[in-house]
Amino acid sequence: MIRAVVLLLLVLPLAAQSRRLLIVSIDGLDHRYLRDADKLGLRIPTLRRLAKEGALADGVVGIVPTVTWPSHTTIITGVPAAGHGILTNDQPGQPGQRWWYTKFLRARTLWQAAREKNLKVAAVYWPVTVGADINFNFPEFWLKRDGHSSAFGPIEQHSTPGLADRITRAYPSFPVAAFSDRPILIATRYLLETERPDLTLVHIADLDGEQHDTGAFSRNARAVLEYQDELLGWTLQALPSDTVVAVVSDHGFESTERVYRPRAEAPEAQVREGLIGAPTEAAAARFRKIIGAGVVAREVPMEEVRRIAPDLASWTAAFETVPNTMLSSTDGPALSKGDGRGMHGLWPTRAGYRASFLLWGPGIQAGRWPEISMLDEAPTFAELLGVSLPDAQRKSLLPRLR
Repeated sequence: MIRAVVLLLLVLPLAAQSRRLLIVSIDGLDHRYLRDADKLGLRIPTLRRLAKEGALADGVVGIVPTVTWPSHTTIITGVPAAGHGILTNDQPGQPGQRWWYTKFLRARTLWQAAREKNLKVAAVYWPVTVGADINFNFPEFWLKRDGHSSAFGPIEQHSTPGLADRITRAYPSFPVAAFSDRPILIATRYLLETERPDLTLVHIADLDGEQHDTGAFSRNARAVLEYQDELLGWTLQALPSDTVVAVVSDHGFESTERVYRPRAEAPEAQVREGLIGAPTEAAAARFRKIIGAGVVAREVPMEEVRRIAPDLASWTAAFETVPNTMLSSTDGPALSKGDGRGMHGLWPTRAGYRASFLLWGPGIQAGRWPEISMLDEAPTFAELLGVSLPDAQRKSLLPRLR
């Protein structure tokens, strides 16, 4: 009888066990930072430990567009941008105006599902959380940005009343003019050690900003990631023992070494989602001729284009450039030198261009997954928390761990 009970406990689903969930999004963490950590010479002991002891995916295929706000919303809804309503970073025709408010959401989120189950939720700098029914909230928000920094004053105005003062009493260095990775993770540690949320969503963005300035995988970007790793290790010292940690990202990164203008080859060519769109057979024939000649890398199957981006279904053919070559719809020479800055927003299945995903914690066995879809993440998180996301388009990854 005792043995039967023990065996039953061993095969209980992961979701049946009580656990908390901490999701840390490292904006712009291309999966090659984790896969090629040795080659890059990265001193990231915290991420290395989580990857070694946890379940690491060999890259994440993103959604269209592969930019921050739509991707972060897919991570917690399990539906693509057309389904959840956050279609771009900026609202159309309003440069700098992001989709700050929850009124823009058209799909059920992980935090909404958790609150409906009376779970305690915290969010620190997570997109589309202004006005959210979240117990402890510092939403991503700004009135005007200075480079990649967000002034803390406007964020605090939309945050949980009194929360900043409580954190300051515990951590006197918390008050800052601009919200960056360090105060974000100070706030996270405070919440983990004092409030112990069931679900904590955290978004740190300094790696993304540095890559935009100095290029993908640049020395400066690697230094930022190493500092983020140090901060993350300090934060996890306060982690409740029953917490699963997920480290995710929103997109990969490349450097702009060259700029290609497809309209110089075919005036009717279009540029969308990191693709060259050929609306006619004549244009398609022109680009097919130069595949492998140093600029155009491959023709992307239209079946794939229609499946991932149905609004591009009218194209005759679609093409991708070689790595580190940015597309431009402007007039000018077909090919020119780039500025070396980092870019994303590329086609999700582009070779090597992947986001990151790993799980670590109680009930998570060490192992490696093959490449996954960003649409897999939300249903996996929902199963861990024991909540429901009926609109999610794919299934939880957890059965693969059993």
